Amino acid sequence: MKRLMVPATAVFILVLAGCASNGGSRFVKEEKFVVDTEYVDAVNHVSRQTGVRVTWVNPPTKRVPADSGIDD
Repeated sequence: MKRLMVPATAVFILVLAGCASNGGSRFVKEEKFVVDTEYVDAVNHVSRQTGVRVTWVNPPTKRVPADSGIDD
């Protein structure tokens, strides 16, 4: 009985792993991240008025629907 238990467990694990899904969820919205140009423009405008130099290392981003047609 013990001899049969190990192979049966291995087969069960392989079958279970084969049933695992790697596809996307139908409940998750398809979104992408793009640079928030309105915010960047506003900060750059104020920085030019006040004489402050701004260097964007990680520009701010926002989520938009994937089919919105807005590119990075």
